[in-house]
Amino acid sequence: MNNFWCDSHAHLADEKFDLDRKETIQRAFSAGVTTIVEIGEGPESWEKAQKLSELYDKNIWWAMGLHPYYSDQLNDEMLGKLRSFGKHPRLAAVGEVGLDYAKTDIPKDVQKKSLQKLIDLAFELEKPLVIHCRDAYADLIPLFQDRFGKGESSRKGTPPGVIHCFSGSIDDCKVLSDLGFFIGVDAPITYPKANSLREAISSVPLEKIVLETDCPYMTPVPFRGKRNEPSYLRFIAEKIAELKKITPEEVKEKT
Repeated sequence: MNNFWCDSHAHLADEKFDLDRKETIQRAFSAGVTTIVEIGEGPESWEKAQKLSELYDKNIWWAMGLHPYYSDQLNDEMLGKLRSFGKHPRLAAVGEVGLDYAKTDIPKDVQKKSLQKLIDLAFELEKPLVIHCRDAYADLIPLFQDRFGKGESSRKGTPPGVIHCFSGSIDDCKVLSDLGFFIGVDAPITYPKANSLREAISSVPLEKIVLETDCPYMTPVPFRGKRNEPSYLRFIAEKIAELKKITPEEVKEKT
């Protein structure tokens, strides 16, 4: 049985941890969070994420991607850099990548073209995807059904991956899960007004869920408003356990 927690999405290279990064990581280990995936979401964070995985080479893996906020920067030179980073032995995934129609004014068609190229890269590297989606499931799901559905001729290698910080509906959950994606659950499930999210997550089989903090962002109750960190992962697991009427230990084992 697993005796550790896995935080599948963290940003420990963020400047908010510059003064106490080592101590924050040690608190995570002390809390039983001994497997962490560090997310390099843009050019400025790729090397930092890689170095963190090398420094903690028994506990931290990393992912590289281009967040939708930077999707208009994708070009052949950047794809070449990503291919080079893709050879690193501790690279776990391509991400985060995806669509965001809420927080950026980059045109939707630019975001979708960038995502398609990054999906191609994930297949090329045979790495799963870490997907960011905000207010864009109506476009994301048809795109994924085309790329990952039965009979798709371009399908090869390893993707899908994880739908990071899932915020869609029960129907979205089912479609994405059926396409092979895991559902990433983090702090919003603990927020008082997130009833529709809790309903959606309740419908997901536990073996299709992964836990994530997205630290330093989106801190769970009871620490909401403060900086988030991996040691808080258990509060997310406890809420899932409450919804599923099981123990946090069962959530730990399955996720």
